[in-house]
Amino acid sequence: MFRFIHTADLHLDAPLRSLALKDEDLADLVGNATRRALERIVDLCLEEGVDALLIAGDLYDGDIRSMKTAAFLVAEMERLHQAGVPVFMIRGNHDAESVLTRELELPSNVHVFTGHGGTVELSDQGVAIHGASFAKPHAPESLLPKFKEPVSGYFNIGMLHTSLAGAAGHDTYAPCSVNDLQSHGFDYWALGHVHIRQVHSEAPHIVMPGMPQGRDIGESGSKSVTLVSVNDGRVTLEERFTSTVQFDRREISLNGVDDWREALELIDAELKSAAMTPSDHTVLRLELIGASPLAWRLRRDRDFLLEHVSNLARAQGMVWIDKIVNHLTPPTAPMAGDDPRRKLADIMDGLTDNPDFLMLAEQNAEDLILDLPPELRQAFGESETEQADAIRELLKEGIKDITARIMADGTGASS
Repeated sequence: MFRFIHTADLHLDAPLRSLALKDEDLADLVGNATRRALERIVDLCLEEGVDALLIAGDLYDGDIRSMKTAAFLVAEMERLHQAGVPVFMIRGNHDAESVLTRELELPSNVHVFTGHGGTVELSDQGVAIHGASFAKPHAPESLLPKFKEPVSGYFNIGMLHTSLAGAAGHDTYAPCSVNDLQSHGFDYWALGHVHIRQVHSEAPHIVMPGMPQGRDIGESGSKSVTLVSVNDGRVTLEERFTSTVQFDRREISLNGVDDWREALELIDAELKSAAMTPSDHTVLRLELIGASPLAWRLRRDRDFLLEHVSNLARAQGMVWIDKIVNHLTPPTAPMAGDDPRRKLADIMDGLTDNPDFLMLAEQNAEDLILDLPPELRQAFGESETEQADAIRELLKEGIKDITARIMADGTGASS
């Protein structure tokens, strides 16, 4: 029997995004989560007594230059070296641009495949491991031509960092199809690059393991590695959870709820449910939906709501609040009389469709964005179009906030 752990896309010590600005304890927890995930992967290798660890690209993050990161990685690989566990790695698009990739000296148990491709034969186990790394950050062409033919009589494993035929949210890298991989003749393809786990084929096995630790709310859900057992050519897959921090989105319906206390009770019930995850900690983005008389008040008093909900989350011991998104709408019953507040709200709603207003807003916002630290500017997108879209969404949210104050205050307020 031959057993190995297959992982990819750890992005070790990747920089934090917005979380670092909100809560020091949470920033520290998330900032160290990728390290904890690697520790768990190494622990799992030792506990299971595996024959190898396969890392299919993007172990590093392209912007990382810290030698502390390098020292941590070497120490973890040394733990495997001492236990006699070999490690096989390929470089992905982030590894190819990492300074650490060029400077790091890893223990002798770690084999990094080059951009030319290569094969390592484990004759005692009857296993051949093939791999090809990214030589540059971009690989617009298929890397399959760099792979040799299967070694006859061996169980052949191919390691490839690829977007396959394309995946939502991921740029195209080393493109190829599942059919291309199936026809190459290998028994198992250890893929990387797409951060969501998926078994694309079982004959042969073509596995994208997903990432072992999410980094933000866009990478939600429990994260894992894949434990692979090969017995007389038969392959068994086991998903093993490794994330210490799990990001998640939860919708909470407050449809018809008109009492603040009842709303908090429904939110608290969702927090208790969110605590029941395989990860040690859960970072939640709550989305309030439905038609409720509290719609305006919950938006107007969102700071108070966030503080109250954060306290409820802390009572769970392992739940954190990333953000509360208010999608609530007020009841559809028409307002009595010719209410000027409603007319004003309608006028403001129309501003986001006014080209002159949008142009002025974008000009003013651009000046403010340029005054922000570089790491914060990224929150407004990587292109002019993305920045314009972000500004428009902020305008919509701002108009909703102003409307909430108008509608929830004074006579006739729905609260």
